[in-house]
Amino acid sequence: MAANRPRPPSSARWPGIVSRTIALGLAGALGPAGCGGSPDADDLRVYFSESTSRAYEIGPSDAHLDQLDERVSFGSIIDVLATPGGYFVADGLDPRIVLLDPGLDPVRVVGKEGEGPGEYGLPRLLARADDRILVLDGGNGRVTYLTLEGDFVGSQRFPGLANDIAAHPELGLLVAGDAFPDHYLVRASEQAHTAFGPIPSELVVDYEDEFRLPEDLVAVTPDGLIHVIDGDRLALVSYRPDGDLVSIVFLPREMRAREVKQNEEAVEALGGRDRVVSSPVVMTLTPLDDGRLLAGTSAVTADGLVTKGLVLDLERLEAIPLVFRADRDRQWARGARVDIDRLDRAVLNPMWTASLETAPVQLVDRDR
Repeated sequence: MAANRPRPPSSARWPGIVSRTIALGLAGALGPAGCGGSPDADDLRVYFSESTSRAYEIGPSDAHLDQLDERVSFGSIIDVLATPGGYFVADGLDPRIVLLDPGLDPVRVVGKEGEGPGEYGLPRLLARADDRILVLDGGNGRVTYLTLEGDFVGSQRFPGLANDIAAHPELGLLVAGDAFPDHYLVRASEQAHTAFGPIPSELVVDYEDEFRLPEDLVAVTPDGLIHVIDGDRLALVSYRPDGDLVSIVFLPREMRAREVKQNEEAVEALGGRDRVVSSPVVMTLTPLDDGRLLAGTSAVTADGLVTKGLVLDLERLEAIPLVFRADRDRQWARGARVDIDRLDRAVLNPMWTASLETAPVQLVDRDR
């Protein structure tokens, strides 16, 4: 099988994977960047259907944490994770994790720059698994585990370059990256690193000698299934814990056509594929308590709505858009990073700032 992700030379050293950070900036400035191919109208494929009758709408902001707040000043905000008690925030320039309450008031600061236990090189991604918080530390090539209160529990190293992480109750740590070119994931443990999630033959992409940073994403739903967003093919690929393939469902045709076009425009504006090594369409994959998944994107629809993601329902094959209200400033909305808290709250990080806002989210009927 052809490897679909060429590896960098052995001498190349990447300070973790910067693709997600790059992608968020690109999406805000120029629209989402993305997939290495054009939409395929093959009728044998199964697609999600994008809802035109309903949408999750992000309302006006109701809480703010300013970049220069005297209680806590962020160097940068790389990721935000909603928890039952508030929010975890990863600061990249001043490597640490900041805990905030639901009103964005600072509660605790944990960690500092370094290589020791509880220290970080580049804390660039946060995930939650039951009562544990996972911190992907790209600078040190490991995942750090914290309690919901922020206490250090332990850490686990992983091979290769990592783009996303999740924890499974049976399989342990799952890392989406390039450790095994014919598989989406690696199971990382102290004993061994093993491949998981073989890439279906119909989804393999051969970039020949072109180097691309990994763009796949992983999430685990409450039923124990493991889901991967194939960043090249824009498909949700699902596996059972024993590794058996459950389904391949492609993201909606309308979304693929819209966002791939904006992707190519963004990449060309930045100098083309020779200069842009990573520019994913789907930037986050978040499991929801009801078994659905939120695929985070950023685009503008034909009717001018700014979309920030799709809520994917595998049972109904429905994709409900997450959108800003029409009265939001479009440029601001396109650039804002959005993280969701149980689909009734959103935490927003305006582009090129280290400030945060929260806003309500509600399911609304659409006029078309």
